[in-house]
Amino acid sequence: MFVSDMDLIKAKLFAEGRLNDGEILREIINDDENSVYKHKMYEGEKYYRCEQDILNHNFNEHPFSETRINDEGFENEGIVNFKNPNRSNNKCVNPFHRILVDQKASYIAGREPTITVREGLKSAEFEKKLSMFTDDYFNQTVYDLVVGASNKGLEYIHIYYDSEGELKYCIVPAEEIIAVFDNDNENDIKEVIRYYYIRVFDKGYERLVRKAEWWTGENVSYYIEDNSGVFIPEQGESLNVPHWYRFENNKKYGESWGRVPFVVMRNNSRSTTDLELIKSLSDAYDLVLSEGTNNLIDLVELYWVIEGYEGETASAIAKKLQINKAVHISDSSGKVEAKQVDIPVQGRIDWLKLIKRDIFQFGMGVDTDTEKLGSAPSGVSLKFQYSMFNLKVNGVIPRLKKALKDFLWFVANDYFDGEFFDMNIVDININLNSITDDKETMEILAMSKGIVSEKTLLGKHPFVDDVNSEIFNIDEERRNGFGYDRGTNDKNN
Repeated sequence: MFVSDMDLIKAKLFAEGRLNDGEILREIINDDENSVYKHKMYEGEKYYRCEQDILNHNFNEHPFSETRINDEGFENEGIVNFKNPNRSNNKCVNPFHRILVDQKASYIAGREPTITVREGLKSAEFEKKLSMFTDDYFNQTVYDLVVGASNKGLEYIHIYYDSEGELKYCIVPAEEIIAVFDNDNENDIKEVIRYYYIRVFDKGYERLVRKAEWWTGENVSYYIEDNSGVFIPEQGESLNVPHWYRFENNKKYGESWGRVPFVVMRNNSRSTTDLELIKSLSDAYDLVLSEGTNNLIDLVELYWVIEGYEGETASAIAKKLQINKAVHISDSSGKVEAKQVDIPVQGRIDWLKLIKRDIFQFGMGVDTDTEKLGSAPSGVSLKFQYSMFNLKVNGVIPRLKKALKDFLWFVANDYFDGEFFDMNIVDININLNSITDDKETMEILAMSKGIVSEKTLLGKHPFVDDVNSEIFNIDEERRNGFGYDRGTNDKNN
């Protein structure tokens, strides 16, 4: 949920005779939990976990309309739910949403981003600090950030100091966050309300209660829900607490960032989920495939039409046909006829193909199970297949860069101990993990030598995953006298 102006909310509650922070929290959180936006977040997460709507469908039950005569002699039409316990009830889950999201996240965050600090105050030292800070955990966080934003429309990183005074960060699920944005610029977070459930024991019983954290640029307040649903301050020091404490000469000093220690990553300008593009198509695919599977399982491949035979049940007749391969007909005009049941498999396959095509088209993904790619596609062919996918990715990359630069502001603030650092000299390059023709790529890199920087070339090299580590390794080899000169196959002498 987005809140553009907390003052408007407070004014509304004040007009109703309430201005207590605990009551404000209750109103805001209750509205947020029941909002359509949060419902779509939960839905995106469910489909990513393959918990799709088809799992709630019961193929044993079929509603139909039936007209009945009531006691007064009038006809009433109503829906009757017909139940057939002998009907197969298999549900086929097809994880298209997960495939598209993982495809997108692997493409964007499969390789570590390259972070460069241009000439400036202590730029070389800070760049080295960043290369150490942006480790495997950082890259996994970037991956999870893209996945979360794709499923929920946006995702958040929280920055904090641990008990040892070390700078740490983690992803806080967007469904736990209510962000208060600046009215003029909805990318600047003014306040954050985070709420979540915990289990407590009360008088021997276990129950769920909500906790809330109200973050501003200067402090944070901690609340817990009481039995009436109102949020009250937690016991002890809980209101207007500094973001962290600094210890010096056995004294404790409260410190703050001067901004809310949360960074938002938006999936797109509207913060919509990737599921919204394909949900109806994905549900249709699940339904058609599940229905077809149940029909195939329940299919009676061969049935007999017997005329002029009396006196025995159908099961007895079937047994005689199975053993004797024949049955005696008492009526001379009777006959025995076997009929084959065919299911329209090809028509169903063609329909599923059309749905699948639309899922990848409207989901702007790459269907690797296609004959269009061929056995050995060229770079031009691959680029053509990735055209729609690249449109989607190119809309995400600027937002990811902004989120990472906002995140690195906290790293710079920690490194320079609160001194001003110009973040404009920090460049972030997202190294896409695309499928390419390695031979063509190597030829292009060779021709680009001397035109673009070596760091940029290494970022595009198919054998390099971590550019900063690769530069370090190259410099180490050169210093030790057994490295290769960049761009040649001759050893340094």
